[in-house]
Amino acid sequence: MALNSKSMFLKKILPNSLLCNTALTHSFRNLSFLAFGILFSLSTVAQPADAENGLVKWMKLEDAMRAYEQQPKPLIVDFYTDWCGWCKHMIKTTYSNPGLAAYINQNFYPVKFDAEGKDTITYLGQKYGPLGVGQRTTHALAAKLLQNKMVYPTTLFLNNLDKQKNDFTLSLLASGYLDEKKIEPLLVFSLENVFRNSTYDEFNENFQKAFFDSLSKVKFEKLKWANPKETFEKKTPDTKKTIVFINTDWCNSCKVMKRTTFIHDSSAAYINSKYQLVDFNPEITDVISFKGNTFSNPQNPQFPFHQLAQAITRNNFVLPTLAILDEEMNLIDAIPYYINPSFINDICRFYGDNIYKQKNWADYMSQKAVQK
Repeated sequence: MALNSKSMFLKKILPNSLLCNTALTHSFRNLSFLAFGILFSLSTVAQPADAENGLVKWMKLEDAMRAYEQQPKPLIVDFYTDWCGWCKHMIKTTYSNPGLAAYINQNFYPVKFDAEGKDTITYLGQKYGPLGVGQRTTHALAAKLLQNKMVYPTTLFLNNLDKQKNDFTLSLLASGYLDEKKIEPLLVFSLENVFRNSTYDEFNENFQKAFFDSLSKVKFEKLKWANPKETFEKKTPDTKKTIVFINTDWCNSCKVMKRTTFIHDSSAAYINSKYQLVDFNPEITDVISFKGNTFSNPQNPQFPFHQLAQAITRNNFVLPTLAILDEEMNLIDAIPYYINPSFINDICRFYGDNIYKQKNWADYMSQKAVQK
């Protein structure tokens, strides 16, 4: 499988620079992710797979784009041809898996795109048609989106349309046949906004460690996580700063980050010496007193999360979020979205060594780059 992504560190993590996608949070919060693979243990009603489409509810690209305008969700585009045997096999296997198909249908706009189709298609304001005549003529839009690498099947993942640039921030290509295990991290990377702070290759490496590496599991199980209620209601100040990791059991990028980021060899000892770790699931119902205020979880259907999680994220609720508090339990910063192990060391030292009091993040990172 060859991968190509335009998202390569398009945004380094900058404090409070990213916006919450609450609609996205609601779209997958009720799914249960357990592995045959990691993701797709869903309570789905058994139904026969269609030989041509599997169980995925495919759309035309133009219909998917119109739906995106009404309610943004990532697109998954399956490029195929009538003569491609592996394309048909992927329909019969990967896209006929009930749990996986339900996950795609609920969280993506799935598009089947005939790379040798004859229709004229409008995409982002431009019209595209066949490049020539005859039965096996490549469609111009397929050539554009596949970057002239006409390999079938190829799966394209699109997310976060930048209207000023008239293009998607995420445009990730995966060429070749994808079984369930290969497509899992691609779906999480695209849906859960991991691409905002990470390359796919680095995320996939940590995804494999998080779920399939026994050594990583042993290291993770040695971590000591504090309880949020006990931590926030302590009467005496702590001698360490606090990292509050806001995450849920159904957020897969949270799982990857929790199982890999905090145990990385370059930063684990430093984190342990400078911080206490708090595991904060925002779905808890405890009433918590913190800094003179009382917070609860009203379990509002529109926002079924703890009020304190919302306060700590400065009303920019994103899963996952890494919140950093000083020794007096004052919030220093809240950094949204998945963070790679390779980047946590810089973040923790920036705050742990009180560098943030002398210089801003951009200057700190620029100085590190010069030193390298």
